[in-house]
Formats: sequence, structure tokens, C-alpha cells
Amino acid sequence: MMELLEKMRLNAGANYDLCSSKVGFLVWEVWKARNLAIYQKINPNPIMVIHKAKLMELEFAEMIEEPVKHATTITRLGSRVTWRPPLQGWIKCNVDAAFTGAQSVGATAVVFRDHNGTLLSGINSTIVAASSLAAEALAVRAALIMSQNLLMQKVIIESDNQILIQALKSHASVAEIQVVLDDIRHLARGIPSCGFTWVPREANSLAHEVARLTYQGTLHQNWVMHKPISIRNVLRKDNLAVSRLENNS
Repeated sequence: MMELLEKMRLNAGANYDLCSSKVGFLVWEVWKARNLAIYQKINPNPIMVIHKAKLMELEFAEMIEEPVKHATTITRLGSRVTWRPPLQGWIKCNVDAAFTGAQSVGATAVVFRDHNGTLLSGINSTIVAASSLAAEALAVRAALIMSQNLLMQKVIIESDNQILIQALKSHASVAEIQVVLDDIRHLARGIPSCGFTWVPREANSLAHEVARLTYQGTLHQNWVMHKPISIRNVLRKDNLAVSRLENNS
């Protein structure tokens, strides 16, 4: 393996990271398939192993490019990270949770927007949870349930909880929220195209505001149709930032 990587280093030049990642991700997926076969008696599927390795490879390539994109966004928007619309035909669902550990209570928020930034729908609720991570996981589960109820075909779920998103992307186990994680993965399989993305808090402002107001008990039931001024302000700022990006691109 070391000889193979050394040959790649000599021949690939500046593309070494991307080339070596192909080997690393494939070996990682083979290892996971092997563990499933031994410990859970699940027959390995070579095609799926290759497919999952390619998905990880694409995500890695995007992460390499992200610093350049991030720097461009900061320059254009005066150091403000913003919500980004999905591609046409997709729905972006932002989720967030407000939580107080001392009382084990919190609130979840789920908001759906299209490629124009139009708020399509949203749900919010108060919850009882063991941790902020558990509260965020409950928000994602609620988002997927609503996505299925609305027969959505292409959905991107965005959260600012990095631990949760990494667990979902890597199919990792997290004992604290494992039951909810299993529910999330089962629900996601029922949607033709469904992905999970981490975003900074600044790009998750709308869901954050809905969760905050819900936790405070000040958000009325019909808030999607009759938006409070703070929610209208977040939508206005997000749409203005998107317009600036489009005009400068």
C-alpha cells in the first residue's frame, strides 16, 4: 500500500490528495462492509461499496474547494456567511433546536424553502430531550416525517450541528441518540433523493429564529402564513444576500 501511494505521489503531483483519497475511501468502505458481514451477517454488495466510496470521494473534493468558495463569499458579503438556495427542483430544509439542559426541555424548528428562497412550509414544537444533540436529532426526524407527508422527492436537510451531520454522513453510531438516528436513516430511505449538510449558525438563521421563538412560547400557530417581524427580517436578509451573490457571480 505504501509503495502504491508513493507511486501516486510521484505521478499525480498537485492532484495527489484527490487520487490517494480514491484508495482510502474504497478501503474504508470495504472495511465497513467486511464488519457488517462478520458481525451482522449482512452479505456485502460490491456495487454499493464502490458507490459509497465514490460519494465520499465527491464530498472530499467539495471540501477541498470549500475554502476558496468560503473566502469568495466573505469578500462579497462583508464577512457574512449566508443561507444558500438549493438547485431548481430541490427543496432545502433547515432545522434547529433550542435546548436547556437543566430542565431537559427545548424546541425544534423545521423550515422548507425552494430555489427562489420562498418559505414553503414549516413546523415547530416543544420537546423533552436528554441533550442538545438529541434535540437536534429530533428536529431532523421531524423534517423527514414532514418531507414524506408532503411527498417531496428531492430534499436537502441542513443543520448547524456538526456532530449530528457527520454521524449521518458516515453512518456512524452515537449511543446517546442511536434510536433516533436509526429512525432518521429509515425515513431518509423513503425519499428518492435526500442529503444532509452542515452549515454554520449564520447560514441557519431562519430555523434558529423559529426555534428561539418557539422555546419562548411567543410564536403563534399560523406563523408560516402570518410571519412575525423577526422572521420576515431573516427572510429579507437571506434573500438580499442571495441576490448579491447572483449579481456578483
